Formats: sequence, structure tokens, C-alpha cells
Amino acid sequence: MKNPTDLAPRYYTFWSINGDLDQARLQKQLADFRDAGLHGVVFHPRFYPGNPPYMSPKYLAEVDACILHAKKLGLRFWLYDENGWPSGTGDGQVLAKYPDSNAWRLDLTPSAEAGSIGSFTSAGLNHLTPGAGSTPLTWHLTPKKINYVDSLNPKVLGHFLELIHERYRAGLSPEAFAYVEAFFADEPESGIIKDPFPVTAGIPWSPVMPARLQEKFGANYAEKLPLLFTRGPGYQEVRTVYWELVTDVLIDGFFAPYLAWCEKNGKQFIGHVKGEEHPLFQLPMVGSLHRIFRHLSIPGIDSLERYPALDFYPRQAAAASRQFANGRSMVECFGGAGWGASPEDLERYLLWLGRNGITDFVFHLSQYRLDTPALTDWPPSEPLHLSWREAFPEMLARVSRELTTKPPVVPDTLVVAPYRGLMTEYEPWELFQTNQHVATTFPDTPASRMNTAFLASLEKLKAAGIPYDLTDERTLETDGVLENGRVRLGQATYAHLVVDPAAIVRGAAAVWRTVPPSPPLTGVREDSAPYGRTELPLAWTIPALPENAWLIEPVKIAAKEYTATFTTAFGPANPAGLHLHFADDLVDASLDGQPLKLTVGYDGALATPPALGRGEHTLHFRTVREFPAKPYLWLKGPFTLQSRTPYVTGPNHTLRTAGPFTAGVEAVSAAGELTAAGFPFLNQPLVAESTFMLAAPASTLRFTGTLGDAARVAVDGQPAGWTWGPDWSLTLPQPLAAGPHRLRLELVPSTFNIFGPHHYYNGDWHVVSPGQIVGDKNFADLPDAPNHTLIPEWHFKPLQLPSALQSSAK
Repeated sequence: MKNPTDLAPRYYTFWSINGDLDQARLQKQLADFRDAGLHGVVFHPRFYPGNPPYMSPKYLAEVDACILHAKKLGLRFWLYDENGWPSGTGDGQVLAKYPDSNAWRLDLTPSAEAGSIGSFTSAGLNHLTPGAGSTPLTWHLTPKKINYVDSLNPKVLGHFLELIHERYRAGLSPEAFAYVEAFFADEPESGIIKDPFPVTAGIPWSPVMPARLQEKFGANYAEKLPLLFTRGPGYQEVRTVYWELVTDVLIDGFFAPYLAWCEKNGKQFIGHVKGEEHPLFQLPMVGSLHRIFRHLSIPGIDSLERYPALDFYPRQAAAASRQFANGRSMVECFGGAGWGASPEDLERYLLWLGRNGITDFVFHLSQYRLDTPALTDWPPSEPLHLSWREAFPEMLARVSRELTTKPPVVPDTLVVAPYRGLMTEYEPWELFQTNQHVATTFPDTPASRMNTAFLASLEKLKAAGIPYDLTDERTLETDGVLENGRVRLGQATYAHLVVDPAAIVRGAAAVWRTVPPSPPLTGVREDSAPYGRTELPLAWTIPALPENAWLIEPVKIAAKEYTATFTTAFGPANPAGLHLHFADDLVDASLDGQPLKLTVGYDGALATPPALGRGEHTLHFRTVREFPAKPYLWLKGPFTLQSRTPYVTGPNHTLRTAGPFTAGVEAVSAAGELTAAGFPFLNQPLVAESTFMLAAPASTLRFTGTLGDAARVAVDGQPAGWTWGPDWSLTLPQPLAAGPHRLRLELVPSTFNIFGPHHYYNGDWHVVSPGQIVGDKNFADLPDAPNHTLIPEWHFKPLQLPSALQSSAK
């Protein structure tokens, strides 16, 4: 490898800068990130409101101070290259200054338009889409402007570098710029997937394409283009040449000059493209991602949602780094996993990625300000706004220990993916019938069947315990060498070569043969000592009511104007610390007709209500700006909430009730499920106390019957550590002697209970885009989901203290 490095895991946050820059807040959050166990941040203007204006001298001065404070704290610092995404627009400045920088797509149109460069007729076997009739149809190939910048044109990339990167270089102090480790690019692609979308199909296009096509096909290149859409003599070779050219032009137009600028200025170029999940999705977006990885300092991918997915794309990034870089590979991960994501979920996800070779984890994302737009922006906001944020450092430490003590096996098998095979049969209409987020669904075509068979073959290798690296046909041909029966690709060597049946390998590499891979020998696994069969029942007491954060849902009555009602059953005085929390900036607010005194800060507006007593109350407020979703507001304090309708089992491990709720101060039994008992919107850990008697010394404890996200344990007044699912076990810092012991537990509820979306019909769903929060059916929903996915009933995650514990001396 080039410059071999320590491959221990590193953790970063995608720091969503969505509010006015304030050094005190910036520096406080940097310290919080360090304390959470992160190694660095990606400074990511995202819906940045422009105070000070983006890329202005004052903005650069604020960023400069932030960078220097990160340096003081020892946090790595990466600069995101946009305000928003995808990369290349420069917050709209590229097109504003250079209006001819727009992207193009060559679309099929039913009639000739200005600029059309040819036509063809489809009918019969030469159909355009499945089910098309035999009636001849004429299609014209017409360049169309689309809402993106031309990522295939190096001149446009030069404008982007001028307006963003060069301004950072010149506007930051030398010390701050020197400390910036990398620039992060997000979701560049060929331009094919930006709106307005074609009626039927389109292919990547640019003013630079005609000259490049002439090099391949000659002056009459336009005569070849219809073969990208229909079958005819020579169509397979035309398609292969074209899609490999898309990769080359995208590299020449975006990735190579971007990398050159970074290397010239001592920076790493890090990021990921759109559509890396599998070869079929990569093809229209970038051609072959394996070629593009060579032009990133650290190969990277985007892996969102809550559960592990295909091994293909993390393995491909890790393989490319082993072959041609320094062994490190990056993932932007866990975005859209939803507010219900737990430490168990994230630990499982990170271990999946790490065992596939990923080393650098960028958490998507941490909101600088958690207002209503941020709450609905691909949650969760991690780590600062999770209910289990205090467990975050221990969760990362566990992942690091596992990946460091049991690092991924370096593969000895190289798999050649069938990129050319796919190119020969792929037709552009397929993309627009594909799930355009992660391509989990796509039409049944020769190309998709080829792709599915390839992914299935990788699953067979995994099931057999055979670790593998990946490459494409062209990279094997241009960079592979056969030496003493082993294939060397860049810096990596392999004893076994697996060429997918659909792959098209040319030249000397086409006849290479190596020893087929076989499953590795496995030793006898030594199971850890079982816990004692005896369960010690636990009887709990709750010494004080924790804080509920009752999410009160307003009704819009006019632009930026809302009203809401809620019912309380308090005594003459409010519970201590009772307050209203509005997530957003307000013009004013009143309760039962009386004005509220607002305390305004970065975390919204706070107000202390007058004595509420018993009865219904009406809240009226006006917001500074308009929101597509209802603005978030909570009544917070040490009270209980009772629903007037029973709780029943809901979907995806939730409880469901129709409400409505009444706030009171009744005592709650510590036995049984606690959400329905009075803590549906619990905003802080539930503190409970118990005792137990050990018959023998113990060094580990396991808590059974526990429901929640995590628990912090203290025994005999001393901290014992954190535990969470699935096993809820805890290795104690010091063994416990036989005899009686005092137990204190801080049981952490799910963040879902505080933020929702409580009314999503499928409960705590494993992928939450903004659409799930407002109820608009989208790619993340099941195919049979209703068009409006919100229901009147509420969903909550259950919460329950351990019913018993088991102990072990090992």
C-alpha cells in the first residue's frame, strides 16, 4: 500500500451548519463532539441561512476561528464543498456567474426540437420498453438542460474550484487552511438523474461529448446513439464504448481536476458519488465506480438507513483502497435511520461496515440547531440530540475494540464484476423505473437479471466464509499482472480469481486462471462462560418523576400562525420546572389569552406558563418563518401523561394509542411497561433503584426483561458502566463479592418517543426521509403503503425496567 497507515477506526460527524454562526455555540459543540468520542468533523453548511453570507469574508473569518478551535481540541477538520448538496453548484454561484455551466441530458422526444441530433424508429423486436406495441414510433435525440451543473466538463469544475475552494484557500488564515485535512464532495454523478426528468429515457450529455464520441465512432457518431436505446447490429459494442466513455469523461471533467487541486494544496479529496449500491445502479450514474475510486484520496460510499444492506459496495470501496490507496475507506452512514435508532442498531451497523473493510465513519448528521426543519431532515441528529448520547462514547469504544482486536481478514480472492456485461444489455429507460434512492427495486430486464445473479454469487462466497475483493474488467486488464500464479492488482495480490460469467475480460487477462477459492478452515469457537441459570428478581422504586416532553401538535390557522390545545390535571401549583419549549423562533405567543414571556436562544424559544391547574388550555403563537411540517413544541416537566384510550400493540415494536392525553402528577408503578403507565414522551433517563443478593462473586451481570435504548448502571454507589441490547450484559470494572448490593439504573428511553414521527402508519420505520414525517408516500415506504402515510393514532417505543438479573464470575 502507499504510505501504510494505522487502520484503526476513525469517527466523524457530518456537522449540519443550519443556523447563524456563533463562536460560543460552535466551540461548545466541537467540545461535545470530542467528548462523544469523535475524531473529527465535516463542516457542512446545510440549509445555511446566510448570516454571515456564505463564503463572504466574515463567513470565512468565523470558519477560520472554528477550525483553529478544532485544532486546539485535537479534532480533525474536513470542509464540505457546498451549502447543501450535491457538489458542484457552489450554492448556486457557479450558474449565477457562469450561466452556460448547466448540465445536459440527451433525452428521447417524440418530435424534433431545437438541437435534436438524430432520430430512429422503434417497433417490434426493436422496442423501447417492455410491453411496447409493434406500432412504429419515431424518437428524436434532443439535448435538454437540467437542474444541475455540467459534471462532465472540466471548465465547469474549474468555476466551482474558483468560487469555493480557492476562496477557502485565500480567505482562511494560513494556519487554519493548513489544518484542514480534506474537502468533501457529495453525490456528484453524470447528471442523468436531475430534473426535469424525461418522459421515457435519456443518457448523460455535455458539450464535451461530441468530440469524445467522434474519437470513438468517427464523424458519424450520431448514427450509433440509437443503439443505446434499442437493439440492432453492433449494439453491444456501442453500449460498452459509450458507458465506459461516461466514466472517463466524468473522471476528466470532475474527479481528476478536483483531486489535482487538492493534492496541489496539500488536501485529501474525500466523498462519494450518487448510486454506488450495486453495478446496475452505478452504470447510469457514473459508469464504473471502481475506476472513479482511483481519483479519490480515500474511496468513499454513502450507506444510509438503519440495517445492514449489500456487502458489495463497502467491500468495493475497501478493495479499491487496498489496491490503489492507503487502505483507508470512508462511509457517510446511518442517515435516515430514524429517531428510533438505538445503540444496538448503530453498533451492529458500524460492525457490518467495518468487517467489510471500512475504516472512516462519517455520521449523517449532527444538527447545529435542532429546529423544526432540522427535526425533519433525515433523522437522527447524532450524537448530540439522541436520548442515549451519553452512551455514545462507550458504543464507539466497543466498536473500535472489536475491529481492532479482530480486524477484517485481508481477502485472497479477487472477484471481477460484470460491468461490461451490464453495459451490453442496459437500456436507459430502466433507470426511471428504478428506486432512485438506493435502487432496491428495478425492472426485470436482461441487465437486471445479470446484476441479480452477480450479487447472489457474492452472497454464496459470504456464506462459504470466503472474503473477497472486487474489481471491474477494465481495471483488471489495465493494471492486473499475473505473477507466479497470483494476480497482482496495484498493491494487492490474490491467489484466487473469480470472473463473473457475465463479465467481459479482454486481452491477456481473459485467459488467466488461478486456484479456485475454498472455504477457510475454522477452529473450534470457545464460547464464553454462560451466566448462572439463577435469575435474581428485581423490585424497583422510582425516587422522583422524570421529565416528560409532551409533543403538542398545533393547528395552522393562517400563514405562520398556529393554535394548540392541551389538558392538565395539576394542583394549585405547576410541577417544578414546567416550561414550554418551541423549536423555532417566534414572533409572539399567548396561553389562555395571556401573553407569554419568551426566552429566545439557538435552541428555540422557552416560556414558563402560569399555574395551569385542571382543565383545557389554548396556546396561540406566531412563527418567524413558514414550515412544510407542523412546528415542533413541547410541554416539558416532571409529570405523567395518561391516555384516554388504551394502548395496544403497534407495528415495528411500538405501542399504539388514540389519545388524547392529560398531564398529571400521579405516582407510577415501577413494575411492568412504563410508556403506557405514564411516560410516553420521556425526555430523560428514568432513574430507578433496587437491591440484590449474590450467592457467589460476580464479574458480569445480565439484565433480563429490559425494554429501552440503553441503561447506565451503578452498584453500591460506584459507576459500573453502560449496557444495551440485544443481551443487556455488563462486564463490571471490579468483581462483586457475594452478599447484598445496591443497584441504581438510569434507563434511557427511545429518542423516537420525544421526536416521532408518532403518526407514521408503520410505527418506528427503519428509514425516515422528510416524506415519512409529513406523510407523503415516497421511495422509503413499502409498495403497498397508502398515499398519505400518517394516521390519527400515536406510536411509542415501550420502556421497561429489568425484571431480573443473572450473574457470572467470568
